[in-house]
Amino acid sequence: MTQTFMVVAVLRDDTNPAEFAALRNDEEKQLELLRSAGRIGAHYISRARGATFLEVIAADEQEVADTLASLPFGRFFDADVYPTAPPDAAELAHRARTATA
Repeated sequence: MTQTFMVVAVLRDDTNPAEFAALRNDEEKQLELLRSAGRIGAHYISRARGATFLEVIAADEQEVADTLASLPFGRFFDADVYPTAPPDAAELAHRARTATA
């Protein structure tokens, strides 16, 4: 059974900007691969705070860790994983509206 997790990840202070930038295309390709496999949902970035918010669909926290480890940017972030409750009726309706818009 799969569930949804929200990952809140903060960029480490010791991140090498050049190394980070060099992996950007690889990160985007891997995110798209994971999206198409149904393992990643929403993804938001807060550049001002050096943080990213990533919805991960997985069976458990170990599978979340495996998904995060597959991301080239994973080593640059400290991540906290939060299991989330299934979406309620209002959220499902919102998703249906935005998917067809």
